[in-house]
Amino acid sequence: MFLRKLFFEFSIFVVIASILWFFSNIGVTTSFLYGASVSFLSNTYSAYVLLVHQTKSIREETKRFYIAEFGKWSISVTLFALIFLNVDVSNPIVFFGAFIFANLITIFIHKFKT
Repeated sequence: MFLRKLFFEFSIFVVIASILWFFSNIGVTTSFLYGASVSFLSNTYSAYVLLVHQTKSIREETKRFYIAEFGKWSISVTLFALIFLNVDVSNPIVFFGAFIFANLITIFIHKFKT
């Protein structure tokens, strides 16, 4: 179930990137892919830590939640820094828009898809 949701989410990003590539230039597409990948990787780590490991008490579950959130934000900040230092993002608006869009897609997929 976990991998099926991740694959579905990933396929949405690939389809949108293909549509962007068809209707605009490659700079917009790469900016979208960078933004979506930052969100996808950080949310994947968080979901993996929260959903795959089974806990036996509320205290362990709370601890796992804090670990997942700290890891998620650490991965996001690190990837933002690496992308802005090493890659020329041609459209930062598309980059941040894709990051926000990918987070919203993740919320809707995990909320409504069972």
